[in-house]
Amino acid sequence: MDPVIDYGFGTGDGDPSSWRSPADLDLSGDGVLDAVSLDFDGDGLVDDAMWDTDSDGVADRAALDLDDDGRPEAVFADGGRGLWERPMPPDEPVRRQRESALDSDGDGRDDTVLVDADGDGYADSYRPVG
Repeated sequence: MDPVIDYGFGTGDGDPSSWRSPADLDLSGDGVLDAVSLDFDGDGLVDDAMWDTDSDGVADRAALDLDDDGRPEAVFADGGRGLWERPMPPDEPVRRQRESALDSDGDGRDDTVLVDADGDGYADSYRPVG
């Protein structure tokens, strides 16, 4: 099953409207579906995408394909009101949280999960399995 991404839009007055959709794009290029495609003008082409760069199930970037070539030319972060008003570099590297199970006591069963929260290749924390 594809991951589901929560995203919203607002006008700045009142609460933003919220949606949930299955991811259908891979904007990071790592083979993992991490964005929801949107066709705002109804022409059958993807105009924008809501991008979950940190894999937490909530879109944290709006990616705009300004020339209909299938690649975003502009990327924005939400300013806190659903307005997607903070410009971001479109080629900013995406680092994803990674988790690896480990059998720390050698009994043949994984008992610890190592967490690389910032995607730099080094474990930042750990927790018990389960």
